[in-house]
Amino acid sequence: MYQFVHSRILLILSWVLLLAVPALAQMQFAITHVTVIDPAAGKSLSDMTVVVRGTAIESVTAAKHAHVPVSIASLPGKGMFIVPGLWDMHVHFRDTDRDLRMDIANGVLGIRNMGGAAKDVFPVRDAIAAGRRLGPKIVASGPIVDGPNSWSNPQFTASVSNPAEARALVHSLKQQGSDFIKVYDGLSRNAYFALADETKRLRMPFAGHVTGAITVREASEAGQRSLEHNVILRASATAEAEHTRQVSDQSVFAEAIQTKNFSLIPANIAREDSAMLDHFNQAYADETYRLLAKNGTFITPTFVTERALTFIDDLDREGDPRMQYVSADERRWWKPENGMLTKYRTPEYIAARKREYPVLMFQVHCARALGVRFLAGTDITIPYTFPGFSLHDELKLFVEAGFTPLEALQTATTNPALFLGLDQTWGRIAKGYSANFVVLAGNPLTDISNTSKINGVVVNGKFLNRAKLDRMLRESRVTNAIAIK
Repeated sequence: MYQFVHSRILLILSWVLLLAVPALAQMQFAITHVTVIDPAAGKSLSDMTVVVRGTAIESVTAAKHAHVPVSIASLPGKGMFIVPGLWDMHVHFRDTDRDLRMDIANGVLGIRNMGGAAKDVFPVRDAIAAGRRLGPKIVASGPIVDGPNSWSNPQFTASVSNPAEARALVHSLKQQGSDFIKVYDGLSRNAYFALADETKRLRMPFAGHVTGAITVREASEAGQRSLEHNVILRASATAEAEHTRQVSDQSVFAEAIQTKNFSLIPANIAREDSAMLDHFNQAYADETYRLLAKNGTFITPTFVTERALTFIDDLDREGDPRMQYVSADERRWWKPENGMLTKYRTPEYIAARKREYPVLMFQVHCARALGVRFLAGTDITIPYTFPGFSLHDELKLFVEAGFTPLEALQTATTNPALFLGLDQTWGRIAKGYSANFVVLAGNPLTDISNTSKINGVVVNGKFLNRAKLDRMLRESRVTNAIAIK
């Protein structure tokens, strides 16, 4: 018993001392006798020594063969597990500084920002990339591209009415620094296909919603790199072509605006979604999944968002201790009777969402079995989504949907690296890869919830121990927020 306690004390002191010597933390250090998880290979290597120099991993060798110079800090990692830095592949900023601290504290070391004002997102992205600011790596679209009369936030939405405007906007966003183009619901067919063609000419990826005017198969064939949210339900319905026709008919929205009866909108959505579920066809769905797999089209289902919007009444009653990170204004907006996405719901709409949710979970599993690759994303800004924390919820929901813990882990490590073309520097713990990884107290391959048991984080070569991560979380609390049991 004494020996166990003594070794634990030495372990804690070693990790605390490393943080106390920032020069060493940023230059070179080693973690010894640790288990390294390689999600891409689907295996783990026990009793390894990982050496970090600068911002890269210098070596990963068996501990018995490793020679760690006495001049560098050495941390005992026995009983711990290292995984590559996690990615959240669908994010919007609420409060940038707070969000990024919460991401790092939760081991989310890469994010794909799916829509934000260029002036707010690009400078932060560039400062992190240049090493002037601590934060997760950011890949960002800048403004969302939509048709006229978009319901997206006008502060970061650019509207186009025709193919010429779509092509011009692609060039403009590339010049502004967009890493990719995000498409939204209201793009016309002509504008969408013009945008797709122009991004191909400029070798610039595009991703986002499946606009109402086209089908899932058309989006995949056009080269859209990822499809967001519960789009997989459209991919499963033989009635999708009829759905696109109805979506292009904006008369319901016009009537809602004219009469101020906004419940017409969710009532209409409920009718359309129920019709697609009524026409569900597994053979049609499987054919679509094979096409997506062949074309390398990824899906980001954002389970946590679908769950929040489906069961928000339950979440509101139960409360959540993470509400301490949510401002009073946000908490008011999150109430079902106040939120724009919830206050106008009809009983039919609520019933339709609850009917859809289990179908979505099952179909994601079916698509995975046929080779479709998935990305973990949260759509932060939706009620009951929390920067960093919700990524771990998302991984658990992937397992609930039928993925193995390894497959779930891949959605936040291997798959983002492949999707972004970063697989030679991200997604593995290997020599030459970026020093962005998470040290866990439990094995995520046996229980995916262990991804949240974080003992330390290495971000861009800088080691942050648990005490530092806890301090970052304390700094992220909102002074006028109340923790709810």
